Amino acid sequence: MSLLAIESKIQINFRSPDGSCCICSSVFRVLKTQKTTIISLKYGIFYAVETLLFCPEHKYDGNSIIKYDSPELNQIVPPYSNYAYDVSVHIGLSRFLHHKQKSEIQHELKIEYGIKISDSGITHLSDNFLIYCRCVHELASARIKEVQDKRGGYILHIDATVEEDSDMVFVGMNSVNGWILHSRKIKSENHEEIIAALEVIKNRYGEPLAIKRDMGKRMALAVSEVFPNKPDKICHFHFSRDIGKDILSEQYDLIRKFLIDNKIKTSLRRLADDLITQINSGGYDVNITFDSIVKCKLSELKNNKPVYVYAIVLWILQYSKDGDGLGFPFDLPYVSLYERCCTARKIVERLEVKLVHEKMDYGLKLFTRLRVILKIDSESVPLSSVLETDKDEMVFKMEQELEAFKNELYKNLLNDKSQVREKKIIFDHLERYKDKLFLTNFRVDPNDPSKDIIMERTNNIEEQQFRKFKRNQRRIHGNRDVGHDLNFYGSYLPIVWNLNNDEYIKTVYGSMEYIPVVFSQVPHDYRIINPLDLA
Repeated sequence: MSLLAIESKIQINFRSPDGSCCICSSVFRVLKTQKTTIISLKYGIFYAVETLLFCPEHKYDGNSIIKYDSPELNQIVPPYSNYAYDVSVHIGLSRFLHHKQKSEIQHELKIEYGIKISDSGITHLSDNFLIYCRCVHELASARIKEVQDKRGGYILHIDATVEEDSDMVFVGMNSVNGWILHSRKIKSENHEEIIAALEVIKNRYGEPLAIKRDMGKRMALAVSEVFPNKPDKICHFHFSRDIGKDILSEQYDLIRKFLIDNKIKTSLRRLADDLITQINSGGYDVNITFDSIVKCKLSELKNNKPVYVYAIVLWILQYSKDGDGLGFPFDLPYVSLYERCCTARKIVERLEVKLVHEKMDYGLKLFTRLRVILKIDSESVPLSSVLETDKDEMVFKMEQELEAFKNELYKNLLNDKSQVREKKIIFDHLERYKDKLFLTNFRVDPNDPSKDIIMERTNNIEEQQFRKFKRNQRRIHGNRDVGHDLNFYGSYLPIVWNLNNDEYIKTVYGSMEYIPVVFSQVPHDYRIINPLDLA
């Protein structure tokens, strides 16, 4: 930095208000005056000349001097820092809400504010941002509870996520308004650790109207201990997936293994590459689709054979497009690959898993029927959305249809001894979880159904947050660090997700512009007992 730049900095004086000691009434005296460079987005770069006071009769607390500093300066910058709260907030929002890389944030600060900051400085201030967000959230729990109570209560969705080489991150969410109420790292889905997390939620926000969770036994045990008298319901997506895996896994694994062992995809890709070379050198008509092949004449096939074969191969290799994006067992990509190979059997004539596929077909039909009843399909419930029952009539209808399906399976089990395994899997699930699937809406105002609190039927609202987090962290610094981020930031980042919610911002901060001010009001002693979770 040049001498001219140093001389051009503004110097601002700060001083603790004159007064007397609250213990002995002695008049404060000047301890020292210190000069610090402060870097702020709002005020620019300036010198803060601060006069510190002390009580001559009560100067020490142990070995530490009791200093009385400037409240005005404390509203601008944290203790022992050169960077103002607004810089930390800007970096934190850029990093964790807008998912910018460090280099992007550095460039932005330099161009827009003339501020230069190192990689380690970005890391330090973004860590501080997470800590302050967590502290403010905890200190605002009474206001959050007041908003929830005024709405008529809250529905608690609980779930956990994990990545390779990371601890699990438990998250409790109010699905009525989408607010994350509590998050913490846990070593595993140990019910004692889950109980501890649920107790925090209960103590801060009271008991929920109901709980939505996955099908884990430890989750179930923890909920039954902390909220024994509240409706405890399972996610319909997890329920359907559990049934689908039990029915389809064995046959699907056989088909998948056969296709992999015989290197079907590899052979088709090599064939496609060879055909491209032949097509490019032969001047063939390439405006061909798979549908046109079905209708073509034999003479056309002979005259344009490389292109037709290439179109068939390309169509087979696009088998993944048959899925809905919901994952196994809702999507069966290797079954799609097999079926496309069968359709194009002129290319692959040696497949020997037809019987396995036929055996799988009955279980797939039963599973599809269950999905239709529960409306677990790509149009009504992609994982990026939620699934609600707008009216109680919809709940009753699904209950009746599932009961009828269960009774039909029971009669078939008695009268038809074929395909017993598939029927029994679905029947046992429907019987075991019949009281854990449905819940009618909560009527808040007897005269206004529009105010009803509706319980979502899946945990997708949390699942999509987990997916967004992992996708965004990969965008910031690649796959290898997602597990590290869960370990290091896991219990803090879910709280930051609340900053996307306007109602939360208004309740906790007042507005986005007030975030630095609210940060400055966090007691320093409270902030230092909330260190980041070190891996």
